[in-house]
Order: sequence, then structure tokens, then C-alpha cells
Amino acid sequence: MVTGQLGLTADRWLAAMARVRDPTQPPPAKSAALLNPTTIDSLGEDIMLDIFLRLPSLATLIRAALACPAWRRTVASSPSFRRRFRELHPEPLLGIVAKPLHDALPTFTPAQRRDRDVLAAIRGGDFALTCLLDTDGDACDVPLRWDIWDCRDGYFVLANWDAGLLAVVNPLDRSCTQYIAMPFDTSAPPAPAAGQDDCPAASRDMHLLCWGEDPMEFRLVWLILEKSRVQATIYTSDTGHWNFLPWVDVAERAPPHDADMSWLCSGTQAGGFLYWPFKNQKHVLKLDTATMGFSVSELPPVLENFKFVIGETKGGEPCIVYGTGLSICVLMRNLDDGGAEKWVLASTVKYNPESDPPANHGRLRVVAIRDGFVYLVTSEMFLSLCLETMKLEKLFPRSFRAHKLYPYIMAWPASLVGNFGSFAVTQGLPAIMP
Repeated sequence: MVTGQLGLTADRWLAAMARVRDPTQPPPAKSAALLNPTTIDSLGEDIMLDIFLRLPSLATLIRAALACPAWRRTVASSPSFRRRFRELHPEPLLGIVAKPLHDALPTFTPAQRRDRDVLAAIRGGDFALTCLLDTDGDACDVPLRWDIWDCRDGYFVLANWDAGLLAVVNPLDRSCTQYIAMPFDTSAPPAPAAGQDDCPAASRDMHLLCWGEDPMEFRLVWLILEKSRVQATIYTSDTGHWNFLPWVDVAERAPPHDADMSWLCSGTQAGGFLYWPFKNQKHVLKLDTATMGFSVSELPPVLENFKFVIGETKGGEPCIVYGTGLSICVLMRNLDDGGAEKWVLASTVKYNPESDPPANHGRLRVVAIRDGFVYLVTSEMFLSLCLETMKLEKLFPRSFRAHKLYPYIMAWPASLVGNFGSFAVTQGLPAIMP
């Protein structure tokens, strides 16, 4: 058998030569796969949205969508995708905002999570509120005494009584900061309403309302109260003006002997309503944010002597949550045998600190209810309770004291909403990417 120089048999050498292309012949046609390679940029919008829908969190989606202008447009132009993503993925908790015990800026404690995208959002955010310290900013001459009044939909609502100024700040988007003059002279209390003697009105609190598809549109609702009547003052971002609604008498109001002006507790927001419980814990004042009409409802007697928060489940059902000892109780609306609605105890969860009980264990306190989650605090720990699964989870240790605490939930950014309204002239990207 003949063997070539490279050790090939004659048969194998002939076969190899046969595979060598004749230079006088045209090259073979390339396969369709080589002519039209599939890249991620060539995928259709429906496929890209289906991929984005499988991302684990809003923080991950934002980083992915902002990596490419085409992807950003794909997400921003689909309200149905936005609704579906929100249904599947709860907006992540970034941390807790605290109103300090002394005059100072609100402090932010980040959630201790090992999610690289959430951590990137925290690193990129202005949670130190440097926009209020900027010597070239709109608040450069304002004394640094800002009280936090609300924290919702990605915004802080801050009040500076010395300057008579409000600030609505989005720490994840510095371009969204707005300064608003208070609706009355802060050097003197609001004047009394007709028929209320000479007793001046008192300010209760203020709440931020966001609505519609444009995340940069909002309203502020400021409640003013007297001995037995209330008034809502409304600021609308698209007009830039305050509107004083008529005074409303509250028949259920039973003035105490000392005619205390502070007969309402701080309010909460849920399901299109604002709620202010009476301090006697027998009634609650409600404001329908769609009609701006006031009404009063009775509270269940079981709440007497307990601190509670009115909120809503992920499905929009109203609920009341309160703590007793180391237990968390959830009340829901239900129909009795006569067809009338009443509050009933739906669930109770016991908190097990897995060590010696906290020093003030009797003060397991509900901080807020957001998107079907209850946020609670003990003297040593921040916790969350999912109202759907009733799973209680420890978030991170508590290392400070404060007058009031607010969860900061990451909100859907303006950069991922279609170009309309105020967003049409604000094209900057949020500073949440490393």
C-alpha cells in the first residue's frame, strides 16, 4: 500500500484532494443561518417585551431597558407591559426614611439586600438630599430644617416652615425636584373659619397623590382642621396653584372639655381614599380623592387602645392592621348575616424574635402598608408582612430612633413612560446606573 509523505494512505489522500475546491468553480452558497445571523437587536418588540417580563425586578428592568434607546422606547411605549410587569413583580423596597428626633434632614437607611441591581439604584440615588444643599440650587438660602411629611411613589414631600416652602424630591431622578410655596403665611396660623369664634385653624398633615400614566404629575392634599370642621387644600402640579375647598362640618366630632384642636391622628392613603382616625378611636374621617368629598365611618371597637394603620391589599381590598404584644392582627371587611358590611378579624401572625424579646416588645408597631405589604418595626428590627401569603419576614436590624418612619419603594421611572405631558420636555435618564 502506497503511503504519502504525511502518512496518509493513497485512498485517504485522494479523498482529501477531492474536497479541495477547484479555483475555477464558484464558491458554494452560504447557509441561511450564516447570511442572516440572529442578534438580540434583530428581535421583535413582542419578543423583547416577553424577555423583559421575565426579569426578576423593576431595578433589573430599568438597567436593561436603559442600556439601549430602542429597548427603552419598546418598554416606554407599552402601557400594557407596564401593568403586567407590576402585577408580576412587586416594586422593591430600597430602604427606610426617618424623620430625626432633632432638626435635621431626613435620614435614609438602605435595605440590606444582595441584589446587585437594587444596590446600583441605591448607589446612584441622591438619598443624602444634596439637592437641598447645593449652593447654586433653588433652596441655597433656605435654612436646613426640612420635615418629611410623606414618602410615596418614589417621592419625598418635605416642608420647611422657616422659609414657607415645600420640596417634592425624587432621589432617583434629580431633575424631578420641585419647590412649592406653602398656601398660607407660616409666620401666623391659618385664620379661623366663620362661626368658629377666634380659635385659629390647625394644620394636620399633607399627602402626595399620583395618578394617571405620567409619573411626574401629582397633587398635594393638605388638611386644615378646627374644633368641628375640616378643610382640604389641594395643589395640582400641572397648574402650579393651590385650591381651597369649602369647610365641611363634622357632626360626629365631640369636642373634648379642653377644646383640643388636635382631634385627628395622622392620615394614611389607600384605595383612592385618605383616612384620618379620630383620636378617640371611634370614627375615621375619609376623603375620596376622586370627588374630594368628606365622609365619616365608624371604627371597630376592637381597635381601642391600639395603634393601627388603614391600608389595602394587593387586590385593592381595604384592611386595618395593628399590633398587640408580639402579634399582628389584620381586619378585613365582610358581610354579616343581614348583608351589612363590618370589620372582622381575618388573620393573626405571631412574631418570634428567636431570642430574648425586644425591650419594648409591647410596641410592635405598624409603620405603613404599601402594595399589599405591611411594614413594621420593633425596638430592634424592621419587618414586612405579605398580606397575600401572611409571611412575616425580617428585613434588617434597627439602629436608630426617629419620630416617624417611611418605607421607600422604588417607583416606575418617568424615563420608561411614553413621551407625553411633562415627560415630553424632560428627557434625562435617572441616575440609577453604575
